[in-house]
Amino acid sequence: MDRTDVRPISPLDLPNVRRVIARSLPLDQAAALSKGINGLEDALLASFPLADFGAPTLVMRQGDNTYVGQFRHRDQVAQLTLVAPEPQEGDSPIWTRLLEALAFEAGKRGAHLLSAEIDEEHAAFPSFRMAGFAVYSRQVILRREPSSVPRGQPDLLRPACSQDAIGISVLWSNTVPRLLQQAEPLPDPDCGGLVYERDGQIAAYLAVTEGKSGVVIKPYFHPEIYEQTADITLSALARISHAEDLPVYLYARAYQDWLQRVLEEVEFAPWTHQALMVKYTTVRAERAEVAALHPLEASRLRPPVADGPLPLHKLTTHNGRAANGHRGGRFSQK
Repeated sequence: MDRTDVRPISPLDLPNVRRVIARSLPLDQAAALSKGINGLEDALLASFPLADFGAPTLVMRQGDNTYVGQFRHRDQVAQLTLVAPEPQEGDSPIWTRLLEALAFEAGKRGAHLLSAEIDEEHAAFPSFRMAGFAVYSRQVILRREPSSVPRGQPDLLRPACSQDAIGISVLWSNTVPRLLQQAEPLPDPDCGGLVYERDGQIAAYLAVTEGKSGVVIKPYFHPEIYEQTADITLSALARISHAEDLPVYLYARAYQDWLQRVLEEVEFAPWTHQALMVKYTTVRAERAEVAALHPLEASRLRPPVADGPLPLHKLTTHNGRAANGHRGGRFSQK
């Protein structure tokens, strides 16, 4: 196969995409666990290129089989949302080709890197390795089954607002490892979340995503509030309206491994272990325009141009003085 076999989705691909996308592998757990997999809707919108809606979706055909990959793009980071159908053993060359094409497409759109969340034991993991993805972090997603939230807990949190942007940025910079900051964008306070303050500073921020399938929390805790972590989490559950009816999932990245032990006190248990994988993409280069510099002199200097070969003059010396008036040496040309 050549690269032309991997292309953006078109309306003619929709029947085949509809058939395979029902058996997709989610690669964005926060979206899949809260809102479900909306790949078909995004693919439908993306199939009309003039509208620029939905999520970028690529299709690859091999014989009678159709393979689909999809990602979403925010600023300089792109996140793989799914591949379909779910990869099986022995499909590595096919998925490697599609993943490389997805990274290339993300780079064309201005993304500096493409990330995905996947279980290291999954059959698709070797394909990611072969396509140039590297493990940036490991994570445990904790799950709390739908149940009542203990009452009488102190309300330690408040909703985040746009004025919290600087404080959240400082917390994010001080808690997230520098390498991981490239793959984990700064949370946006306007997208929903809860803030815990101590001594006038933001010491914890919980980014909350609610959907029809569940609630996902990505926490950012300062290590100094370790002892308050369980109470802060309970306070967050009390503020989430669907926490009693839907499962609640909470991310614990490798640099937050202590969270797993603390949150067992509030009925969270490990649900799945995954790797956050990242591949740097081709960065879009804008066309450079060369600006002419103004001359330093009023008149433009031009190099001398000769119409013919320049004559060679013989140098002679007489009594140690050169013919051109300078002190000559001992050599002369005859």
